[in-house]
Amino acid sequence: MSSNTNTQTFQPVGKALPREIIKWIQGLDLSYSVKDPRRDLSNGFLIAEIFSRYYPGRVQMHSFDNSQKDERRQNNYQQLELFFKKNDIVIPNHKGFVEILDNDWNALYNFLVSIYSFLTQRKVINPPLASYVNSKEFATSTQNTQTFLLKEKGIEKLQEEQKQEDQFQKEQLSEKHAPLSVSSKRTNFMRVPSKPISQNLENLNYQIEVKNISYRPVQGSLLKLKEEQQQQEKQQEKLNSNNDRQIQDSFQKTPMDENKREATSTREKQLDKSIYDILNEALTQRQQFPQFVQTVQFKQNATALQSFIDLIDIYPDDFVNGFFQELITQKEAYINFIFKDTNEVWKFFKFTFQCIQNLPVQRVHVCIDLVNQFGARSLQKDALKTRSLFLEFFLPEICILIKQSVFFEKKQLLIQMICSFQEPMFKYQVIQTMKQNLSVEHFMQCLAVFSGFEQEQSELWNDMKRYGYIYFLSASTSLSSSALAILCNAAKANSQVKIDKHVMALAKNRWWQNRCLCVILFSEMIRGVIKTPNYQNLIKSPQQGQKFFSIENDRIISDLKAQVNHFSKGIEIASLPIDSDILMTQSLIHIVDLLGDSKILLELFVKIVLEISQESRQWALFSQDQQDEYDFFIPSDKSFKFKLNINSQYVKQVSFSILLHLVELLNTQKLLNLPLGHFELLHWCFQNTDFKIQNMESCEQIAKVTKEYVYLGLSDPTILLYANDLAKQLLDLQFKAEVQIENHDKIFANSIRLALKAENDQVLNNIVEFIENLVAESGQSASDGLKNFIRSVYDELEQMNPSPLSNPKISKCFERVNDRPYQSPHPDVSDVQIQDEQQSDFQY
Repeated sequence: MSSNTNTQTFQPVGKALPREIIKWIQGLDLSYSVKDPRRDLSNGFLIAEIFSRYYPGRVQMHSFDNSQKDERRQNNYQQLELFFKKNDIVIPNHKGFVEILDNDWNALYNFLVSIYSFLTQRKVINPPLASYVNSKEFATSTQNTQTFLLKEKGIEKLQEEQKQEDQFQKEQLSEKHAPLSVSSKRTNFMRVPSKPISQNLENLNYQIEVKNISYRPVQGSLLKLKEEQQQQEKQQEKLNSNNDRQIQDSFQKTPMDENKREATSTREKQLDKSIYDILNEALTQRQQFPQFVQTVQFKQNATALQSFIDLIDIYPDDFVNGFFQELITQKEAYINFIFKDTNEVWKFFKFTFQCIQNLPVQRVHVCIDLVNQFGARSLQKDALKTRSLFLEFFLPEICILIKQSVFFEKKQLLIQMICSFQEPMFKYQVIQTMKQNLSVEHFMQCLAVFSGFEQEQSELWNDMKRYGYIYFLSASTSLSSSALAILCNAAKANSQVKIDKHVMALAKNRWWQNRCLCVILFSEMIRGVIKTPNYQNLIKSPQQGQKFFSIENDRIISDLKAQVNHFSKGIEIASLPIDSDILMTQSLIHIVDLLGDSKILLELFVKIVLEISQESRQWALFSQDQQDEYDFFIPSDKSFKFKLNINSQYVKQVSFSILLHLVELLNTQKLLNLPLGHFELLHWCFQNTDFKIQNMESCEQIAKVTKEYVYLGLSDPTILLYANDLAKQLLDLQFKAEVQIENHDKIFANSIRLALKAENDQVLNNIVEFIENLVAESGQSASDGLKNFIRSVYDELEQMNPSPLSNPKISKCFERVNDRPYQSPHPDVSDVQIQDEQQSDFQY
């Protein structure tokens, strides 16, 4: 952008800017008002904001700082120089910012005039009076002015040394009595130029005679005497008005007037109170409650408020929390009171920050909730005052608290507290201030928490991701964890994250907190791929016209599946080996809705469920209620929370795929008996699978592999309940879904024999109940298949030696389906003796 503006320069008069420039600046609606141009515009911040109005999106205001420190000012002007070069902006008469950095008002004045002409294409007209003041005529008239002194012998020219001494005394006197001096806002150009006095006064015919001069010595300063006289006059006027009022009251005094006077005096006293006085009274009253008289004692020689701050960590929870809740309840009244004076706002929040500093992490939530609510309401009450106070006073205090906090949970709460004071256009300044006041480690932790509150279309994501890319492979665990958390939140907000080349390097990190974050990040990357239109149209639900073979579509499908498998492999590497229940639970939570899209993740799901603790497995498979939010940690402390219901409908839809993989695993391992974890997963898969809509061959394969394990479980007290349900499921497969199960009757008969051999009352009662229910169901069934099955089982039992039918409980169960009573083939030998001699022929 070029300009043909005039390169004329101006000499400023005083500290004032030309009227048109002042109006122009006021019309731009800058974030800070310009009261003193020499101070407010000299650091370059508002100049950058002016250019941001004319070049929206090109000036990154978060790179500028509204500070008067030399290094900050220098950085601001360096950023401006880069902006000028990048956008080919040439400011007339601009030779750099060296003179402006040296606080040269003339240089700043001419620079503002130049950018005004450059941006508005309008000229600044120099006022006539200013032109005269800067002219040579005005300069010579002031130089020719001489000073003369009246003495007894006449008028003498005042010597230069004496003149300087008198001038110095006048300046000291004016500073000492500033309230009575002439306003300093008057500038030199408003004075009329003095008329030169001729130097040849001796040649003039002036004659001065002085006769009988009398004087009275004055003790002290004349100005001081004048002040004392004025004060005496005011006191006399006040005394007279009080006397008049008392005379009127004596004639017109009623009870109503007395009440009004008392109310007025009470209000005047309240207006004189500080917020500390009000809090002190509230604490004193609360301490007088019967339940706190003995348990809460204030320190000697200290106010109730100071005692509360110092001893807040040992006071009872109900006393502390009740006091904070009382403040929240009366929030509106307190807000109205403290906003009458800026000092009161600072005092109140200073009190809360001291309480937060002394409270332990387990008890700090209520106080932080108090600050959050007061902060949000303060923004509604007076956003400008709240923002300025927050940046200048509150934020540095919070940064100190963050640095002093040992536990990350407290840091996280403090960082979230900052968000209650934020507005969308205010975040850049907050982040910039935190970067100045915190170390890199603490600053990254703040960004990690902030990123969890950002919206999808936020402009901050590019800057936040830049910090994530810088530190996600850092050797520092704290920095890498914070960087990974930022990238996780960016991926969740659908902000594109590019880490494809570093997946394996991240997954091999052995610090378990980072492994958790890698699992979350990679799972979000997979969801990002699945959400793409190509994946939805070509893989999830192919459209009618795309079902036919196409080289381009085939290539796209292959690339999409390769991306999913690449991130799935990263999750698998990060999750294994299985050495932490927290890590495994996080893996289950974040891959559970991706099992239908990745075979790698489905196999990982089965592996984790089989190897985690029983408590975690029970929650993952059988919990009907949604699990509470689960916390995991980064650098020694609690961090972000994630929640997902494992028992979702989607997981139940893939339960058959999980069952097929589990059966394939059992067929390969050839286990003699199944551990509890296998039974729990097998039971969960059977519960959530609708076998009527599944392939018949797959169902037969499932029954073939699992039947012997299931019926063997009927004799094991630890897995009895699961085995019962699974046995019923197998019977339903055969007689309701018409799945052919070979040797079903023989296997069931052998399970009855083993149940008797276990010599366990619980096992015996269970098998008897199971048979009774089965016989009862066969009597209600219209089909003969179940009845024939029971008769076949009876025949198998009858042929065994010794026969389980010798047990009266077992034989009684079969009476309803068999017409002939059981007769032992060995009447002379006891069943116990035969059992000792025979070995089980149950095959696995």
